[in-house]
Amino acid sequence: MRTRSRRGISMLLMVIICLAAACSALPETRPTLGPLQGTNSSLLESPTPMPTYTPTPAPLGSPERPVVMAVIASSPSGEQIQALTDLAQRLGTSLGLNVVHRVYATYLELELALQKKEAQLAWLQSVEYLLASQKGLLSASLVTNHLGVTAYGVQFIGHKDGALVPWFNPSTNQSTANASAALAQLSGLRPCLGSKSSLAGYWVPLGFLAVNNIPYLPPVETYSTSASLRTLYVKGVCDFAGTYAIAADPRSASDVVVDLTDVIDKLPILWVSPPVIPNLTLAISAEIDLTVQSILSEFLEGLARSEEGKTLLSSALNYEVAALDPLPDSAYDELRALLAVQDVRLVDLLPQNR
Repeated sequence: MRTRSRRGISMLLMVIICLAAACSALPETRPTLGPLQGTNSSLLESPTPMPTYTPTPAPLGSPERPVVMAVIASSPSGEQIQALTDLAQRLGTSLGLNVVHRVYATYLELELALQKKEAQLAWLQSVEYLLASQKGLLSASLVTNHLGVTAYGVQFIGHKDGALVPWFNPSTNQSTANASAALAQLSGLRPCLGSKSSLAGYWVPLGFLAVNNIPYLPPVETYSTSASLRTLYVKGVCDFAGTYAIAADPRSASDVVVDLTDVIDKLPILWVSPPVIPNLTLAISAEIDLTVQSILSEFLEGLARSEEGKTLLSSALNYEVAALDPLPDSAYDELRALLAVQDVRLVDLLPQNR
């Protein structure tokens, strides 16, 4: 019995030893790292960004995005603001669009708004329009008739005691020679001119001399038209003067003729240029459809034919308006040429007070 028990224990020990030897004989295996079996590897890559939502802008002329008519005025009166509001409402009704007005203190503020497409219509003086059109922001549409004309020019004035020959007929108010022939006699002489910020009082007269290759002595800057005439009148400082013309004759201004009663006789006009400086201009952005532009222009032209409309426009623009006439961009070409020949910086000529 005891022998049989020992034999069983021995057999059990041998089985355990054999199993242990078999396990130690197997190679050691470890799991390797790799893609997860049965897993889509694309899920482990960076996720594709979802498309962003870009809202569609409201159409121009809607309440959310009205058409903006701009004017430049540093200190608009209550009467002007009310007239602008009325004008914008009437314009909006005629176009079937929402139109509002905005007042900008300076041209540079307005230009920024135009670049950001925050304004589509603007009433501009010549230098302001030249800057805006140069940058492709606006194109001319209408021009104001002011004092009976839609543009003005310059005139050259001499002294009766000088040797200069007038090439101008006072009876017809017409020059009798072209600029080249009439102004050649000014070669080597000294002009009296107004301010360097003035188109008609400074740069346009010099432009006519420059494009016709007529040399001149350094100008005397008198800072005003009346000062130029007075300086020429007393003689000894300058040989001729350049002033604005066509819209009016500065020799007959009250601050001149009261003191210099014989000024018309003593200071004859030598030559008058064509009207090269357009009056206040309505310019329009290309954002506005051509058909809408046409309707807009027709409405404003019609409005300016009535006395009520003239009064409204004059109050809104703080500028006497007798009529509105069509004006192409090419109407500014001669003025552009007269300034380009002198390399004038347009920004230096911006009106200081509006």
